[in-house]
Amino acid sequence: MEEKKTTYTEAQKRANEKYLKNNPLEQKRRNIRSMKSHCKRYILECNDEEFEDVLAWIEERKK
Repeated sequence: MEEKKTTYTEAQKRANEKYLKNNPLEQKRRNIRSMKSHCKRYILECNDEEFEDVLAWIEERKK
């Protein structure tokens, strides 16, 4: 019986790296998606004081 694959193979990792190297716009989009996801997670898990800091940063950025 075959074992389930739980991670990417090395070949898939190399293919992803090659694709992103040849497509700089996609690399930028990927980074933006990642940052957006991290920001959402941070906002959900931060305490009230940290959340106020985030709101202040957003207000400053909007100016």
